[in-house]
Amino acid sequence: MEKTRKVIPNAGVLLIGIAGISAFGVTTGLFSSPLILIGITLFLLFPYRRRSYLIRRLIILAILLFTLWLLGDMGFALLPFVLSFFIAYLLDPLVSRLQRGKFPRWLAALLIILLLAGLTAAVSVLIFPTVFSQLDQAIKQASSLVNSATSFLESRKFYRMLSDFGLPQDKMKEIMQTEFMPKLEALFATVLQALLSLLTGLSGLASQLINVILLPILTFYFVKDMPVLKDTLREALQNRNRKILYNLERINFILRKYIGWQILAAIMIGATSSALFMLFGVPYPVVLGILCGLLNPIPIFGSLSSMLIAIVTVLVANPTDVWANITAIILIINGLHFINAYLIEPRILGSHIGLHPIVLLASLFIFGHFFGFLGLLTAVPATAVLMMFYRDWITKTNNSQSASSADAPAVAKDSDKPAEV
Repeated sequence: MEKTRKVIPNAGVLLIGIAGISAFGVTTGLFSSPLILIGITLFLLFPYRRRSYLIRRLIILAILLFTLWLLGDMGFALLPFVLSFFIAYLLDPLVSRLQRGKFPRWLAALLIILLLAGLTAAVSVLIFPTVFSQLDQAIKQASSLVNSATSFLESRKFYRMLSDFGLPQDKMKEIMQTEFMPKLEALFATVLQALLSLLTGLSGLASQLINVILLPILTFYFVKDMPVLKDTLREALQNRNRKILYNLERINFILRKYIGWQILAAIMIGATSSALFMLFGVPYPVVLGILCGLLNPIPIFGSLSSMLIAIVTVLVANPTDVWANITAIILIINGLHFINAYLIEPRILGSHIGLHPIVLLASLFIFGHFFGFLGLLTAVPATAVLMMFYRDWITKTNNSQSASSADAPAVAKDSDKPAEV
């Protein structure tokens, strides 16, 4: 009887407390803040983390959701930190090599960052003005082409040409004005808007990267303290879960090798294609060359897209030797793609990134559908990591089957023995 009297007041107090806190949070609007909600969730669940596996999973899920919200909400505010850590992650092997050569790590990091900053400044001063100038010329050329095409399609000469083929002039004029012309104008407007967005986006990004003073400072500290970060992570995982540590080291090997090579290949292909386009007189050579370098990390579709865009650009520019330029574009892009994909890349990446063509195409379609252009860039390394885990599973399954089949004859042999009397 006493237990019942104790439980009922405690339950009543608990309900009253929850109702009061909920009313206060809703009335004041505090419950609309994700910070308050994650704080309440952790405050309530954290004391019971050791009692239930499900509660531990809920805490991890809440932290992951909060982290995703925080990254999405802060947006570009985190861009210098993300870029700095990414650059430091790629520069770490080079700095470590210099450190093994008796350089202090801070000095090696400082020298490499100063060299990288100098190269970035030189590219910004020497190449960016040319890129913006050629993009501006391309936009003006495309706009002029749109106006000329629209004027021709609305002219009497066009309708007389249609009537020469036996098509009724009045009916075709009605179809062109009500059906075809609005769609064509909308298409041209979309293309021009995309070009203008690209131009303004590039200029905004360039100005941010040049004017952000935090970027080299953060990169220096990330590079200098990268061994501390790795040792902290290794110590935290080595005692708790060595398998996760082992998998992270393999993922790190694949990502660093793939990303480092793709950046280097993009720079080489961008510079080489720009020089070759300029040599063969292709219009807007720097812009088209940079485009080839940026699209190179996308297998198959990258070279096809850059080739198609370059051919359309030549047709829009309408130079005197159109077919010679188109032939040069096809030969240059396909030649560079062949050298990179079949001669250099297999020697650099080996079998760590090698994917079957069907798996490669499927990954491009799937990641591109869900994540857009970023998905196309990340499809190959993400699929390579998934295939690594798939091969581990196959090996584990085969080993278990081999072990069970090896034990089976011994069991049968023992069962054949006559029973002892």
